[in-house]
Amino acid sequence: MSASSLRSSPGVSVLNFWRNLNQRWCFYSSYHSYITLSFSDANITGITEVSPDCKQYVVELDEKTFEGQAGQHTVLRTPAGVKPYSVLVCDGPRAALMIRAYGTDGVADYMNDREVGDTIQIQSKLTGSLTLNPPTRPAVFIGTGTGITPLIGLLHRYVTQDGPHAVFMFGEKNRDQLLYKEMLEQYELIHPVELSLAVSREDWHGQTGYIQEQLPEVISNIGTDADFYVCGVPKAVVAAKDKLDELDVSSADIHTEGWEDAQVADW
Repeated sequence: MSASSLRSSPGVSVLNFWRNLNQRWCFYSSYHSYITLSFSDANITGITEVSPDCKQYVVELDEKTFEGQAGQHTVLRTPAGVKPYSVLVCDGPRAALMIRAYGTDGVADYMNDREVGDTIQIQSKLTGSLTLNPPTRPAVFIGTGTGITPLIGLLHRYVTQDGPHAVFMFGEKNRDQLLYKEMLEQYELIHPVELSLAVSREDWHGQTGYIQEQLPEVISNIGTDADFYVCGVPKAVVAAKDKLDELDVSSADIHTEGWEDAQVADW
């Protein structure tokens, strides 16, 4: 069937109609759930540049404390919109977020213009399905882009609970986007953590290509009896899950935020 006939096919038109309707309903449901959340004022107490387009924000609630687990996300409400963000770490009334400013994202760009001392609105109760299993066996953390944020929280939780062995895999386009590289190298020195970094669009002394391409070697070393935590760009998450499936890793041992497959299917 040609591309033109495919576009004109009534069946495909109906399918696209239902897909578009489903996307609008999912967007409405998600947006409605966000606007009915309870938000609290928080002061920005610190801002650190992590990369040329990423900043870390430390925020402190005025009256409440953050409730939730490592790996989960909060929600920001700004004049530019409402959006969830994973939490890097939280401790009582304080939390750290890492946000990339794209220049086309209203909430992220609004945050990029904030300064220390500004007040923002944030959800104090964390939510999300990407949480740590009991750390009784090896764990592999696989991330791309800002998907590293919840994985660092999970890694910290894993090592502080005496997890036996962790492999932290992180991929980006260029070296200057390898977020928290120095901190992760310190984890590797101090804890039973093996660090694997890769860049896909630049030659350097380390691994090149997509991070999931390193999975066969990792699994040959630690086996499949492990927990695999994956977060990042939806296509990269799905590609990592596919590679893990090829390597006979049980789907029950693969942990994600859960929405990536649907996102990729809609593209």
